[in-house]
Amino acid sequence: MFDFQVRAPGKIILHGEHAVVYHKPALAAVVGLATTLRFSMDQTQPIISVQLEALNNHFSVEVKAFNEFLSKFRTKYPTEKSESTVQLLEEVRVELAKQQEEQLENNSSSKKQKNQKSFMSIYYLLAGAVLSSPVKDFKITNGFRLHIDTELNIGSGLGSSASYGVALAAAFLLYARHFDLSSYQDPQNLALISNWAFESERIVHGTPSGVDNTICSYGGMLRFVKGQGFQTINIVRPLNILLVDSKVKRSTADIVAKVRHLSETFPEVINAIWDALEALVTEAIPLYEIFGNSQDDSEKFEKLERLFQINNDLLKAIGVSHPKLEQIFSIAYKRGFFSKVTGAGAGGYVIVLLPDNYTKNEVYWKLKEELEAAGFGVHSTTAGGDGLSIEKL
Repeated sequence: MFDFQVRAPGKIILHGEHAVVYHKPALAAVVGLATTLRFSMDQTQPIISVQLEALNNHFSVEVKAFNEFLSKFRTKYPTEKSESTVQLLEEVRVELAKQQEEQLENNSSSKKQKNQKSFMSIYYLLAGAVLSSPVKDFKITNGFRLHIDTELNIGSGLGSSASYGVALAAAFLLYARHFDLSSYQDPQNLALISNWAFESERIVHGTPSGVDNTICSYGGMLRFVKGQGFQTINIVRPLNILLVDSKVKRSTADIVAKVRHLSETFPEVINAIWDALEALVTEAIPLYEIFGNSQDDSEKFEKLERLFQINNDLLKAIGVSHPKLEQIFSIAYKRGFFSKVTGAGAGGYVIVLLPDNYTKNEVYWKLKEELEAAGFGVHSTTAGGDGLSIEKL
């Protein structure tokens, strides 16, 4: 097996936040920030070693012990295909409880829980990839090392856990010979990667929508409605955006609950907002599909700016802003840029729409400088670019 690197992007919600909970459409797009996984064979010792930089933690298991686990599972479930099975996950839980307690016992309880979920995803996805390999009775014969790092802030609404799951799934499926470097982007293989990444999301989140693992695998932009699947939006080229980190932590579940209470208190008013957001998504899609196909896109860009502003004002109306977010909006607007909340709001990230050749615009650099001086994290990137990529090292 050769050494390789996997890059799995994160994601943002462009339009339709919160309304999607009430079965209205939303638009998601990948961002230029990503999780990177480096896979390297280790001929010196029979150990599977994983370094998680974002969690500042390390996980390892002996190849012999892992193969014994696989052998026991095959004996216990001889006819089981092991494709995302409840049985496999339960067996992994039991195995990790035995193997990892000593390594985790010195961590704080919250860190321990986060790390356990990350390690469980590793063990589960590797076991699933090996057990379902098209190579009969495939097993691990040598040690290998994974080094995983990310440009995505964890728990910020940028799809960091899905990006992590996609990177792991792609690496393990490639290792177990489900596909090779020439075929991993075939539709059936991207679907396989996305499906296994969804299983990782279930470990982390319990009941994920499936949006994050899909967009992080395929890339680009997609429209989705809860319970109705996804529609790919065929865009000409990615958008230029500025991601601004408010550095305000929040609980998505708490925010969704507060919005639900507001919806129950004023159903007709809030339903009108959901209808407006649905209409906004419908207006936005054809603009995104044609943006970038002519020499002068200024009129389309101005329409997208207005849709950003309307979307943001509708989100403010349901109470998901924050003083720090308002500060970002104000700084951007003062410099002539339009911005909006992305995701749950009440903290997290703001996206600012950037024009073509923005780096040659002096006002952009003043915007960036002012935001950084105010203590915000700033990343210029794109929305709607490439999805998963794998390259040989």
